[in-house]
Amino acid sequence: MIKWFKIKLLAQKGLSCGKTRRQSADETWQDTMDSSPIMRWLLMALTAVVVFRIGSWGSSADAYEILVLSLMAVATMIILIPLTVREIWQSNQLLLLFIGMVLINFLLNYALQIYDDEMTIGGFPIPTLLVPCALAPMLASILISSHSGFICAFLVSLLSYIFMPSTPGIFLSSLLTGFGAAYFCIRIRHRSDLIMAGVKIGGIGLICALFLSILQEMPLGDLVFQAVWAIALGVITALFVSAIMPILEWMFERITDISWLELSDLNHPLIRRLASEAPGTYHHSINVARLSEAAADTIGANSALCRACCYFHDIGKLVKPQYFIENAQVDKNPHDNLTPSMSALIIISHVKEGVSIGIKNGLRQAIIDVIREHHGNSLVYYFYKRALQQKEDALEGGKIMGIREEDIPEVEEESFRYPGPIPQSRESAIISLADAIESSSRTLQNPTTQRIEDHVKMIIDSRINDGQLEESHLTFNELSLIRISFTRTLKSMLHARIEYPKDKKEPKSKVPKELRREKKQPKDSAPQPAAKMEDQPARPEA
Repeated sequence: MIKWFKIKLLAQKGLSCGKTRRQSADETWQDTMDSSPIMRWLLMALTAVVVFRIGSWGSSADAYEILVLSLMAVATMIILIPLTVREIWQSNQLLLLFIGMVLINFLLNYALQIYDDEMTIGGFPIPTLLVPCALAPMLASILISSHSGFICAFLVSLLSYIFMPSTPGIFLSSLLTGFGAAYFCIRIRHRSDLIMAGVKIGGIGLICALFLSILQEMPLGDLVFQAVWAIALGVITALFVSAIMPILEWMFERITDISWLELSDLNHPLIRRLASEAPGTYHHSINVARLSEAAADTIGANSALCRACCYFHDIGKLVKPQYFIENAQVDKNPHDNLTPSMSALIIISHVKEGVSIGIKNGLRQAIIDVIREHHGNSLVYYFYKRALQQKEDALEGGKIMGIREEDIPEVEEESFRYPGPIPQSRESAIISLADAIESSSRTLQNPTTQRIEDHVKMIIDSRINDGQLEESHLTFNELSLIRISFTRTLKSMLHARIEYPKDKKEPKSKVPKELRREKKQPKDSAPQPAAKMEDQPARPEA
């Protein structure tokens, strides 16, 4: 409120336009709750209570025994989650999603085990050994990570084995099915891929059911029913995951690869504006997306995220597109009439303008983070050097004009740096490097393979020396793979073309036009044929 009154007072004095730029909100109470250790331990205590209640449902076992087993199961979670999927342990929101999926899958398995005698299909009872253990691993692998999917499969199988009357064979069957679900759901990009994953999971369940049926000497009719039920269960699980996944994405603010591909649609209103108002920036963004996507695939990062974020990373240039070299006219440079500090201010402002446009158009927070981080706090080198050169010229001229050196303003490097922050993730760092490499590659003359390799290495080394990659979690081995990928992709983008030969024009005749005019024949007369040999007079004999 106080800030609003200050802006109004400045607007009355003519010192402000009365508008404020949209920016990311500061840390809110949701962020505090998400990282609070107290909330984390309360959530684990609530998990123990829920496990105890589910284990006590319809069970004739001693309550004390169920309580001890529940505490041991939760203790296993507390030890296993921080060691394997630390990102879940550091975020209470992700921990709630993960624990919720495990408990819901365990509850579903437990309910099917209790009511298995009452539930039939075509007169055949639903097999107890074929419970949907793939539900939580599929969701965890798609919504969080593949590692979380494997841990989720283990925890669901462990809880089912502890609290349900089962055998080691059933435990191994559910474990294999869950691991298969986590594996087949790595990098799901289309909903059809999800259905195919369900069919493959059903195949694993089918193999496990056949082995267990042989051990139990099951009748042929039950064996066929179990085979059909295994395939159907995998497909049904995949359909259910496909239906519930958008709801979980919205509730827990998660973005899957399917959503990233939907955000990569070039018909998005902002992308269409970029193509029409800043065509140079549009083509630059497309090329950066090619570089980033290939590099992300090389090191196992999220390539779909990289491609979508690259399309939007320079939308701030929509405010003043003509001030950026890729959109400037050939015969007119608007920076010629500006001081280096003012030019740098306009260049730097495209980051803040991009954040404002992104928030206004409801872009995802991950895209806005990339817009803020893709330049880090790097230096606007060209205008900084130009300002230093102008200062040197002013010093030389001041000696002649008698101007004191202290009267010439200093050139502060901080005024020519982007506000940051530096990239906070591998994907953001890849986009930052690709952006710098693609824009600077336009200055390469005769781009041979060696020049491209040296250029890519120079840009990456300069970013490392400037400290722009210190918080990106990239290793030197990954940077080496990224450099090789950038070089390979850039060579395909800057490939040489042969110069096609031009048609030679016949030289003009120097004979006057009047003399080159052919003699016209009468229309009635036919053209005279050339004289034949037999028409010639005979040579007289000697």
